Amino acid sequence: MKRIFPIVAVVAVLAIAGYFGWTWYSGTTASASALGGSGTVETDQIAITPQTSGRILTAPTEEGVPVKRGDVLYTLDPALLALQVNQAQAGVDAAKANLKTVKDKSGHTSADVAAAQAGVDQAQVALKMTKLQAGYATVTSPIDGVVASIAARAGENAVPGSTLAVVSNPASMTVTIFVAESEIGQVKIGQKGTLTTDSVTKKYDCEVVFIATQAEFTPASIETKDQRVKLVYQVKLRITDADASLKPGMPADVVL
Repeated sequence: MKRIFPIVAVVAVLAIAGYFGWTWYSGTTASASALGGSGTVETDQIAITPQTSGRILTAPTEEGVPVKRGDVLYTLDPALLALQVNQAQAGVDAAKANLKTVKDKSGHTSADVAAAQAGVDQAQVALKMTKLQAGYATVTSPIDGVVASIAARAGENAVPGSTLAVVSNPASMTVTIFVAESEIGQVKIGQKGTLTTDSVTKKYDCEVVFIATQAEFTPASIETKDQRVKLVYQVKLRITDADASLKPGMPADVVL
């Protein structure tokens, strides 16, 4: 009887260990086979570009500074633009004087008056254009956001089309994952998912907003060679309840 008790105890221990081992294995297998993937939290970004050229008088000095829509980011030297406005105004005055002269001239025809009036109209359009151009000397933020990077500083020259700075929108966060070719048929636009990070305990809601139409090889950033040679589809999700705890660049896991 005394020898039976140790045997029963051993059996009980093995049974308990087997139960927890199976539970762990099942959970790991389910987690590994869950539809989803890993990616990095990103924000929508807007490149700030000038619409006119000129020397930069003032510029942002620090990255990471919050800005509101309409806040002045850059001011360009308005001297040349002001001269262009004055020149255009002089053109309007001259065209109006010519119109008056034509009307006062004896024997003028309706064609003469029409031509002079067209000159006035053309000069006024040129004036409006130069005034509009002068307004481009002030470059403002198009959104509420954060100055993510600064490419041009005070004293440098701004050129139309060049990037002066980049403003990110922390209220609009996304994450891009890669789904295996064998599973992409299960992913739909508008499909809901759950996002988690190692830095935050909260689980965030996300929604599929983009699915690539062509497969590609897994990016080289994936660690194992076996995974890199697989064909995958890029899937982009928007985080619908992002808060200040989420930061661009955070690694994240998504389960759909």
